[in-house]
Formats: sequence, structure tokens, C-alpha cells
Amino acid sequence: MRERVKRIFRNVNDGLDLILFMNAVDPHIDLSFFYATGITDGLFEGCGAWLAPDGEIKITTSALEEEAAKKSGLPLEVFRTRDENAKLIKKNLKGHREIGVNASELTYATFQRLQKLAPPSAKFVDVSPAVTKTRLVKDAHEIELIQRACDIASRAFEETLPFIRTGVTESEVAAELVYRMQKNGATAPSFRTIVGSGPNGAEPHYSAGPRKIERGDMIVIDFGAQYHMYCSDITRTVVVGPPSAEQKRMYETVAKAQAAALAKMKSGARGSSVDAAARTLIDRTKYKGRFIHGLGHSVGLAVHDPSSGLSPGSDLVLRPNMVLTDEPGIYVPGFGGVRIEDDVQVTKDGPRVLSTAPRDFLEL
Repeated sequence: MRERVKRIFRNVNDGLDLILFMNAVDPHIDLSFFYATGITDGLFEGCGAWLAPDGEIKITTSALEEEAAKKSGLPLEVFRTRDENAKLIKKNLKGHREIGVNASELTYATFQRLQKLAPPSAKFVDVSPAVTKTRLVKDAHEIELIQRACDIASRAFEETLPFIRTGVTESEVAAELVYRMQKNGATAPSFRTIVGSGPNGAEPHYSAGPRKIERGDMIVIDFGAQYHMYCSDITRTVVVGPPSAEQKRMYETVAKAQAAALAKMKSGARGSSVDAAARTLIDRTKYKGRFIHGLGHSVGLAVHDPSSGLSPGSDLVLRPNMVLTDEPGIYVPGFGGVRIEDDVQVTKDGPRVLSTAPRDFLEL
């Protein structure tokens, strides 16, 4: 973990003598706490990761999380009450002049508390851009965990396909898929599973409801597994029974757009140009304007890792070992939608698709 910490400091380019990742209460937990410490269990509300320029890390942890924290092998300071935590924070802030905080994940209430406990001369600096830049490029262990998350989700999808039939509700399909992911080794789903059948597929972030699947439905299924805190994010679109000519046309258009974007996902490419490869292809068809979101985003500890992603306005420059989604879609209100999404590792030799779930327009 020391190398991760050193990379964050290198990306700051400032005279910081301390970086602090401080958690509030769930859901306001900074995933960079886990990035820096390597911890893969526990919630760590009110706990902090204290980072030094030489890569040294210390954890202030509640007694509740002490056993999970011990697995990191890092120095620990344990508190049992809020007052004890305040004393530890004050002690560890003492003598520091420039303190980096991850402002994009820090609650205002927690920041106010830090200001009160810090020396009067201390200056707080937002290091969230440096944290984002560091987390964007994965190390070998992170790639391994994301690959495992992709394998689990891909296998679970294949196992769920026989369950999808007329009369089954969207919620039942989602429950079966989540069950299969956890049975195959996931610690949790990456996010709330999307199963949008028929007209519901036209809502990109639809969840899963009581609608019963009907013959002729296209179904957009967006799912992901979490494995040791790292996420996968995959979408497949299937059809119950033979597809109509219009459904085929929509699917083929999205598949071609995804392939066009994938070919552009090389080191040195700009996120906006990768997005344009898919968007231009779709906009040259009758579905112009029906691709209503960015092409993709970074995947890691968060299913939407912080970054500018792949979108028309993106200034992101792709680098080896970034993991990004490639997920074009077409959405027609009242009719339905198609989205195909894969997790892609950028390598020096070109893109490597990590998700292996069948990508054909499956007729169930």
C-alpha cells in the first residue's frame, strides 16, 4: 500500500506533510480509506487513514473495527468513544502545517470538526483531483480483483438465463441474479440490479419492479458483482421469443457502436473521441439522439469510480491499466431499450475485455 500512498503524494505536487482520509457515517464512507489501507472488510465509520509522504500509513479505528483493521498489518490507534477519537485526531494533526483531505468525499460536518481540532496555523488542501488521478490507474492486484468480480457476474448471468421466462417478474429475475452472484463468491452486488422489461428498458436507471415478463419483451439487465470491495458492471439485453425486425435493428446498431468504441480504447486516446466513435455511428441512424448518456466510466472500488469518464465533454486521456466501461445504448420511450456494457482494461497493446457474459442477442 505504500506505493499507492507515494503515488498520491506525487500527483499532488505540493508541500503537504500529511493526507487524511476521514470517514463519517454510512453512506458517507470514503472508499479511498480502503484504497490506501488495503482493508477489504468492515465499515469504519468515524475512522481515519493517516498518510505520510514516505508512504507510511496509520489507522485510527473504533474498537468495533479493530479486528478488521488488524488484517492490514498497519499501525493502529484504537478509540472507544467520540471523545477518545477527538483526542487522537487532535494529537495526529498536531505539528502539521499543510493537511490534504479528499474534499469530494468529506462531509462538511466532519471538515468543520477537523478544523476545530487542528492547530490554528494548519492549512487544509483539497487533494481529491490527485486521489482521482491515482485511483484511475489500477495496480496488478486491483486488476486481479476486478477480473474476479467480472468472472463472478458473467457466470451468474449465464446461470440466470434459464430462469427468465414469461410470467416471471423483473424483481424475481433480479433476485435470482443477485443470489447467483453471491453463490459464486461475490461479497455483494455492486449496485441495485436493473431488470427493465418491455417499455421499462427505455429508462437507463430503472431498477426492477413487479411487471411480469411477456413474450416479445426486450429486457435490459444491468448487474455487477463486488469482490473484496472491487466492482464489476455489465449490461446485457435479451429478448423473450423471436425478436422483431425493429428490435434486431436496435440491437445491431448498439453492438456496432460498442465495437467501434472498443477499437478506440487505446492508451493515449481521449475520452471524448472514444465516446464519439459510438455516438456518431448511432446518430447516423434513425436512432439519432436516443443515446442519452456518456459511453462509460471508470470501475474500481466504486462502480462509478471518480473520473471524467467517457463522454462528449471528457478530457480524460486513456492510460494503461485504467478499467472503463464501454456501454452505448438506445432508448425509445414506450417501446424499450438496448444497452450492451463491458468492463475494459486499457493496456499498452490495446483494449482487453474483462467481462465474458455472452454478448449475442439471446432469444429466451
